[in-house]
Amino acid sequence: MICKYDKMLIYFFEKKGNKILKNAKKYYEATKDSGPHIITKKIINMNIKPEGAIDLGCGAGRDTTYLIKNGWNVLAIDKENTKEYIDKNLNDEERTRFRFECQNFENIKLEKTQLIVANFSIPFCSKDNFYKMWNSIVQNICKNGYFVGNFFGLNDSWKETKKEMVFLSKEQVFNLFKDEFEIIEFDEIEKDAKTASGSMKHWHIYNIIAKRNNWDILNLF
Repeated sequence: MICKYDKMLIYFFEKKGNKILKNAKKYYEATKDSGPHIITKKIINMNIKPEGAIDLGCGAGRDTTYLIKNGWNVLAIDKENTKEYIDKNLNDEERTRFRFECQNFENIKLEKTQLIVANFSIPFCSKDNFYKMWNSIVQNICKNGYFVGNFFGLNDSWKETKKEMVFLSKEQVFNLFKDEFEIIEFDEIEKDAKTASGSMKHWHIYNIIAKRNNWDILNLF
């Protein structure tokens, strides 16, 4: 399901050009009290032992806050400083399990972690740096750790107009996880629906939950 707030985020990127920062702040204000994304709820419902997590493109912290309140230690990363939005939703104890860093995807520096969450964020990485960023994600998810996130498909109508965004075929998405992961859930969403501006568009989204394998492929040969 694509919620209205996710549509709103992409609308800000779509329409405002050099006014992205101003409108991103409007998005943060609109989403600061929103609940977590559906696939983030699903990973919590799997009753995995809470350890360390990274929320890539955390925005106002809807997933970060949910993870922390369910026992996780979270490093939240966003290109804008949204730390104050998240702080306000945490108590003193929860803040001890929260860190924040401003980073761009193009030069992302991650650390080893049990879980990486990337909801409606990865497609905004520049095409030239996408696979470099993805390799960093893979290498920093611990064995038996998890990836939770989504990608835009080739049938999404923005593929024709948003040349800087990353759009992938189903095969390309599966290849990202080949050898290194077991895909636990794969949900392809394709539908016509309104954007935050009220215009109709065709949405094509892949939601994925995947578990990193507990073996090193290099040691198999």
